[in-house]
Amino acid sequence: MTRVLSVALIAVAMLGAMAPGAWAQPTAPVPQVTITGFIDTVTSWSKNLTDSLAQRTGDSVWYARNRGRFDVIGQLGTAKAVLGIEIDHTFGTTAIGGQDNNLTAGGVGNQWNGTNGAFDLNTDTQGTMEVKWLYTEFQLPLMPFPVIARIGAQPFATQYKQAAYANGDFAGVNLDLLFTPNLKGHFTYVQIEENLTGSRRNLGFGRGDDWAVIASVEITPIKGLDIRPIYSFIQLVGTSSTSVRQTTIGGIGGSPSFTRASIGPGPVNGLGLYENRHTIGVDTRWRFGPFSVDPTFFYQFGTRESDNPFGPAINSNVRQADISAFFADVIGGWRLGPLLLEARGTYISGNRPKDQLSKDVNYYQPLDNDNGFYGAGWGEILSLGIDYFIGSFRNLGGSDSFERYGRQQGAARAIYSLTPSFDLRGVVSALWTARSVDTDGTTAFAGASGGSATNAAMTCATHSTNNPAQPRGAGCNGDSSYVGLELDLGFTWRFAPGLAFDLVGAYLFSGPALDTSEVLNGVLTKRSSKDMFAIASRIRYSF
Repeated sequence: MTRVLSVALIAVAMLGAMAPGAWAQPTAPVPQVTITGFIDTVTSWSKNLTDSLAQRTGDSVWYARNRGRFDVIGQLGTAKAVLGIEIDHTFGTTAIGGQDNNLTAGGVGNQWNGTNGAFDLNTDTQGTMEVKWLYTEFQLPLMPFPVIARIGAQPFATQYKQAAYANGDFAGVNLDLLFTPNLKGHFTYVQIEENLTGSRRNLGFGRGDDWAVIASVEITPIKGLDIRPIYSFIQLVGTSSTSVRQTTIGGIGGSPSFTRASIGPGPVNGLGLYENRHTIGVDTRWRFGPFSVDPTFFYQFGTRESDNPFGPAINSNVRQADISAFFADVIGGWRLGPLLLEARGTYISGNRPKDQLSKDVNYYQPLDNDNGFYGAGWGEILSLGIDYFIGSFRNLGGSDSFERYGRQQGAARAIYSLTPSFDLRGVVSALWTARSVDTDGTTAFAGASGGSATNAAMTCATHSTNNPAQPRGAGCNGDSSYVGLELDLGFTWRFAPGLAFDLVGAYLFSGPALDTSEVLNGVLTKRSSKDMFAIASRIRYSF
């Protein structure tokens, strides 16, 4: 017995010597903390861009600012904790009251568009640091395949093309299911608004419980081809964020209202009016040799309840609109040595001026675009560009559709690398609406206090001229769909490690769809739109 035990001990010792790691205690992962981010210094000048009325040329803006993004990443093994911080300050106070932060207005837009403070004399500001991200990321245990979970305030990662449906940040849960290298699944839950006391009680936060889910599958059938079918469902109750529902759009009946309850006694703000919106489609990217093709298609359908704009304020007076909208976008590219040529075509359905939005919604609405649509170097006026606080005239970067009228856009871009560190870029882009705009109508004024002109409501005209034989504006009919032609020319110079300098000039030849009319001395008078131009520069230090 002793010999057998001795032989067994010797065998165990020999196995331990051959595979010491099998018997040793696992080494604890070493905590790692890294900080990444960038600091932008931007200055830009624009003319006739920050006013919603394009026929007026009195607005001229020249300013400078800083943006700092700092992402603190704490990692222990495969688990991560991420804190994203952002600071946006202008050079010099821009608020009417002279304050250097937004605290006196409850954090609502007293400073220049997109900023939360200003560096004035002595540069001391209070309470102006934004928390953008706060999430944990880890792999779920006991799963037959890797599943990565991200929980908390985090960025969207739900499609390939920037801002085609969901862009920016959200609070919720994201799951990445890694079935195989060629097959992946994704599920995202988004909490938009939270009604803590239930949808039938007028207590606490009364705007309703708004949420969304996005599910997709990534398929790579061959090398270079990625196909991502996507389905999303959104439920909104009552009033909601303007990022998920663009409602400041005029026409017959004006903008829909969502403040009356369809259930319960008496009007209760934010409760009872439901919107159930489905979005289904596919996002694709294909790389083959020097060529690339990125087609994207979405179809939206569902129902939306709103107050009847023509009826008395009673609970039963609620309308239900049918949602039916299309989104199609294709980018094609060809690289020949240092030259990259790209073309892009977009079609987004829309509503006519005479359509009642309380009955039919035919303009496409993203979950959240964070003003990023048609960005990433495709424009400076018809989308956000180098200075991402100006541009995007009439909110064309955030609300893919031009007002209610949809969007048809074609663009071409050329990038030539003179050296590995110096790129020249030229863009030409023409924009039409899918449905003609009623230029006999009036457009609400939106000035420069919010940066670039916002999605100002356009109201149909029912006035007549002083000649009864030639009525004008009656019937709320569309007159023109051509918005304009944008030309951009700029360069990027990466002049030192981590440092890049961008400079671009942009000019928009305004089209007749930007014309509006005003009643002057009792006469409806057509006012022609004027051209817009901008110059922007940016020094970015990335680390």
